[in-house]
Amino acid sequence: MDMAQEEEVADGGGVVAVVSLADEDENDETTIATTDATAIFSHNDLFAAVEESILSCQPVVDFFYHPNNQIENAKNAANTMTIRQRRDAICDTVKSPKFKKARARLLFSGLIPLLKKVVEEKSYIPTDNDEDDEDDEDDVRKDNNTLQKLGLMVELTPSILFVRCCAFLVEAYLDGILAKQQTSRRSSQQPPQKIDIIDEIFPVAEILHDLLFPLQSCLTAVKIKKEAMATQSAIFSMCEKWWHGNFEHRNQMVIALVPLLLVKSFEDTAQKNDIKRLCSIQEALDSLDFEDEGILMVKMFLLRTIGDRLFLQSVEGRKFITHLFLLDDASLVMDLHRAVKAEIVMGENKDILNAYAEIYYNAWKASTDIKDYWASTDIKDHENSEGMGVIQTSIENALKDFMFQVIHLANPSIAKSVRTILDKFYMNKKSPHVEAMLHRMFGPLLWRALSASNSRIRQQASVVLVDTFPLGGWAEVCVKRSVKALMSLMGDDVPDVRVAGSRAAAKILSLFWVAVPSADIRTLLNQIIVKHASDASSSAVRAAAVTTITTLLQEEKTHAVLRPLLPSIGNLIHDKTEKVRLAVVNMLLSIKKIRGMKYYHVVPANHLLARLAEEGRGRNNPRGNVAASLSNLLSNSFFPTGSKKAMTDIINRTLRLLTDSPGAAVTFYKNAYSQLSVNSISRLIAALMKCLCFFVVEEKKKNCEDASNISLLLPEGEAIEYKGSGLSSTAMMATIAESVSILWESIEAQLKDSQNENAKQMLMEEFSGNVLTEVYCHFETKFENDNLEDSKLVDCLRACIAILNCAGKVDESKISGLRAHIIGELSNKSDMPAERRIANLSPNVALLCAWGMTEDVARYLASSISRIFAGDTDERVNGSFTLNVLGSSRKSLPRSVKKKVAADEAVPLPNLDIDVCLGILGHILKGSYPASALARESILKSETAFNTIVSALQTAKRAAEQMIKPRIGEDADMSPTMIRHIGISIECYGRLLIHKEAMKGEIPMKLTPEAKSLMNWVTNTIVPALAKLASQDNDFSRFISYVCPISSAIAGKNRISSPIVGNPGDTSFVSGRGSLNSFEDTSKFVSPRAAAITVMSSVLCTVAEWSLLRYVGDSFVSDQISKWCKLLECSDTSVRKALLPLLFHIAITSLKNEGDSALFKEVLLSMKNANTSQTEAEIIVYAVATVMSLRDERILKAAISTIVNVTRIIIVQASEIDALFLDKAGSCMRNVIESVLSEEKGSVILAQCLIDEHKASSVRECLLKELHLHSPKTDALDEILSKWVAENTTNDTAAPVDDDKENKSDNQNDSEPIAA
Repeated sequence: MDMAQEEEVADGGGVVAVVSLADEDENDETTIATTDATAIFSHNDLFAAVEESILSCQPVVDFFYHPNNQIENAKNAANTMTIRQRRDAICDTVKSPKFKKARARLLFSGLIPLLKKVVEEKSYIPTDNDEDDEDDEDDVRKDNNTLQKLGLMVELTPSILFVRCCAFLVEAYLDGILAKQQTSRRSSQQPPQKIDIIDEIFPVAEILHDLLFPLQSCLTAVKIKKEAMATQSAIFSMCEKWWHGNFEHRNQMVIALVPLLLVKSFEDTAQKNDIKRLCSIQEALDSLDFEDEGILMVKMFLLRTIGDRLFLQSVEGRKFITHLFLLDDASLVMDLHRAVKAEIVMGENKDILNAYAEIYYNAWKASTDIKDYWASTDIKDHENSEGMGVIQTSIENALKDFMFQVIHLANPSIAKSVRTILDKFYMNKKSPHVEAMLHRMFGPLLWRALSASNSRIRQQASVVLVDTFPLGGWAEVCVKRSVKALMSLMGDDVPDVRVAGSRAAAKILSLFWVAVPSADIRTLLNQIIVKHASDASSSAVRAAAVTTITTLLQEEKTHAVLRPLLPSIGNLIHDKTEKVRLAVVNMLLSIKKIRGMKYYHVVPANHLLARLAEEGRGRNNPRGNVAASLSNLLSNSFFPTGSKKAMTDIINRTLRLLTDSPGAAVTFYKNAYSQLSVNSISRLIAALMKCLCFFVVEEKKKNCEDASNISLLLPEGEAIEYKGSGLSSTAMMATIAESVSILWESIEAQLKDSQNENAKQMLMEEFSGNVLTEVYCHFETKFENDNLEDSKLVDCLRACIAILNCAGKVDESKISGLRAHIIGELSNKSDMPAERRIANLSPNVALLCAWGMTEDVARYLASSISRIFAGDTDERVNGSFTLNVLGSSRKSLPRSVKKKVAADEAVPLPNLDIDVCLGILGHILKGSYPASALARESILKSETAFNTIVSALQTAKRAAEQMIKPRIGEDADMSPTMIRHIGISIECYGRLLIHKEAMKGEIPMKLTPEAKSLMNWVTNTIVPALAKLASQDNDFSRFISYVCPISSAIAGKNRISSPIVGNPGDTSFVSGRGSLNSFEDTSKFVSPRAAAITVMSSVLCTVAEWSLLRYVGDSFVSDQISKWCKLLECSDTSVRKALLPLLFHIAITSLKNEGDSALFKEVLLSMKNANTSQTEAEIIVYAVATVMSLRDERILKAAISTIVNVTRIIIVQASEIDALFLDKAGSCMRNVIESVLSEEKGSVILAQCLIDEHKASSVRECLLKELHLHSPKTDALDEILSKWVAENTTNDTAAPVDDDKENKSDNQNDSEPIAA
């Protein structure tokens, strides 16, 4: 190196080639040649390198990373040494026992000036000019060529590497000292003491420690980022070695180390090793002065650990946070506590909350243990003892805050999270220290909270009472106090508190049954079983009483006491509330697992069967929780499992169930899929089918009928040994057939799985051939018998539907003769009444759809519909077509079928009666049974079938247009039957469009263009015609039967299932009619007005169903309905009677789903001038009652505000000045207001709406007077009316605002149609 270069290096601006840190630390394969691979460096070589570094640190760097002048000699070397090996060899020289103190002083005293020079000149930081100096880059490129051939990365300054080398040397010397100390300590067995060290090494270590923060800033420089990170890591290691070695001045070696390790632990790339590294020096935090303002940044980093997942999920991290609570700074404890509370509010999972629980418990326990240690020591200096006392007090203050919050928090979920943190203390309450702490801190809070006026506080305090029981120990007075608190909770006025008290008693008694005195146990059980189980005011209390007993049964010692008490609880199996019944069934399931106790001793078997049957009726869900749990309870009784149980035994049990309780059997089999395997259910299906065949044969023999065909289906050796009675009962056979269908349907989806192929194949074999055909023909023949009782007719129909449902699950080609028989029945013109014929043929048509004949069925139905509206009465000439009987043979057909249909021939089918055809279509649209629902789905999926039926139904529109035209003479009247056909056809058309759109599964469901066209047709054609026809003299009301209005709805869970056409209870307020559009045949002919009203009613029924399905409104529909409401303004009571229920239904649906009262207002305004009849009054009253039954208070306020506004509009327009207030409002609004006034909830909301009005008015005053005179008196209403009385007292001289001026705009707009 020449003088120019030396000066340049001395100034810190020189540029030399050195090895990159990344290659040295991360790539150990990087090697540098040496003249002797086995040579060991001596301390003289190291001293020489230091002495040469008078002007520059380059010689030391070259010594560690091999000097450049040795590279030429290394080319001929046989061996190589890696950079790491060379560094370790140099460090071993310093570690060696031969490296005495004199040599160490010489070494480190030589490094001190070099380090100071590097720090002063900041030569380890790259300058901006480095990147722009092209000459320097050229020089460096020349010098780097040699090192790049060795695969080494080149950087621009050696200063940063020199700093790293110094850190290596210091750490190596410390390792050597520790090795010597361990050897001497091992020989002398002396305790570890603080180690003295030479004075020259501390300045070096101190300078290196002070470079940690400057090196942190260098991490942003891309040029030396890797080298800075590695150098910083080397200094970290040196500082940690100094700390763990307990050397002098070790506290000064962690001032920068702790915050930087904290920063490193928060990085995205942080790992658990970083947490362990930080935890190993956690005692260094004790030396920090937290009162110093410069420590705020470190304190902030320490608080961040509370929310860091890496700290909370690792053991070392939790220990570190625990140590933070033990630092000598009370304010830090509270800051940490506030940070934990903030994390809890944000919502933490169970694992994080458990981590907090461990931290608080360990911190409190450590503070207690340390305080006890200093309190017991003989050392006179109790400063540490007092300090730990302050820390313990701070931790207990934090715990006391949690204890207060767990009782008083308004948010139950947050209170539950806080309770999770305190659970660690509850689990260790057997410890005397923990028990004393809980008693000391919870005592003042708990007993006061148990008698608080706020029910939520009492409820949450009951949970704490369980967790801390017995608070204060097992002294008699403490137990008595807890039992007294439990009795107070269970006798509380608030049901939720009684439930909480019952649960608390269950947990305490189940855990401490032996410890609690018997008298107290008797007192608590008496409260639960006698009072709670019969609490008529709250079903939740009754359910909690049963759950309490179930909890107590888990403790074996309670059985002797509870056994005689259980039957009184079992009576709740018939409770009206489902959750109570479910609690009883769960209790029975628990009893079933207890040896020595029988569940049927608690609830008799006949009661269980009656309950199971009832769960399948009415509004109960046959597959709900109660029914499923009961089925699980009885599964072993009716289908025992095990190799010793023969199928004969299972069949007899099954038949006994079918005989004793058919309803229970049906519900049981609907839930069998959740209790039994697919193979078991398949075997049961096959066995039941053989039973059915056996009973059919027995009945045929009893009636002296030929049973040879069906007898062949029962092979020898498989006779049914049934010991019961009533073998030929039609009802039982129908129940068996239904059970077979239900069981098969329950496993139909599972049978498609390849692993159940054997079960599926077995069923196909059992049901193939002519078994289904023979059994079906038997019941069909009985159904066609006119002399049969009605109940037996229903049973025969049930059996036929069930058998055809099973046939739909079997390939058509495997069933001999059934399709031919069904088609023969369709072609057979019968004198059977239409209703029976509809019921008989609907399952047949559904089965044909299941067998892939959907398009044929659609053409068959469409032909009959089109013919009747085209005016063609010839059943044979026009519209007849044929169905091919494929896959049948004459030999396989039943004898009754052979006479009707010839095998392999085309069967001509006449058109069905229009009543039968529309009835079948109604069954399909409703989905009366599973096969009908599948038929509906197949029609909707087939575009050809769908379009065929839709085209036929649309012909009813043209027929309706012809009928509503004015006529003269004898043609002025027409057949009411034709009107009924038109109405039902239009309704079927609308419902079919709804189902087609519902198939898309879009919510909200859109109105199809065809449906919009239908509504436009009604608006433009039917409404104007009806408005003209309404003035005719003849009274249409005598042709329609109106009774009481009923609630609308599409039932239950299958909202897209359309009600059967002709059932008014499903879609309208009006009941008592045979169908939606049927009329009493009191007159042979009716007027065109009847046709118009019928069409309007049919379309309104369709819109009503669409509004229920859509859930949100549509502006197009609202506009159309608003125009239709104008028909209510006519004087014709027949029109209002027909349309008012449906319009109210649509308006209330809009109000309920969207809170939109516009249609409701439109209907009320349209009736303002109507003189309502008794029937109309009943409809109005029921509509208002329906609105008042809604639970959403926001919707109720909107509806009542609308009523007030409509009343104000009508009063303003009233001409009778001297009339009474309700008479001015009109007969319709009189009924509306009186209905609201009769309801407690409606009266309160009406009063609140009136009081909230800013301006006083005559309508407001009159309505408040009516409320005062006629509404049921309640505390809420009296409070509101008292405000009105006080208002009138202070404003006696004030004149009320004129309603005419107040509602001027309303008067102007009232003459125009009100927009929805």
